[in-house]
Amino acid sequence: MDTVAIIDQTLREQLGALHVDIIDESYLHRGHQAAGGGGHYRVTVVSPHFEEVELMDRYRMVYGVLDTYINSQPKRIHALQIKTYTPQQWEETRVG
Repeated sequence: MDTVAIIDQTLREQLGALHVDIIDESYLHRGHQAAGGGGHYRVTVVSPHFEEVELMDRYRMVYGVLDTYINSQPKRIHALQIKTYTPQQWEETRVG
């Protein structure tokens, strides 16, 4: 399974994500010496588990469920850019 599919499946299973959008931006960082392997991903996650959770704690939740892939050898994820929404927040962004 490729890394995008793994991220998607993990976020849906572990965080009950209703919507996951993943953009693989690894091609923008080819030759980046500090990467040490692993890809660069922009991730949007919509989950009811984010209700009444502060933004930084939401990020910690996402990093927590993906930790295995961030710290694995070989590394699958080098960098994440994260946006998190509750279902209500997501609907509000879709309307406006």
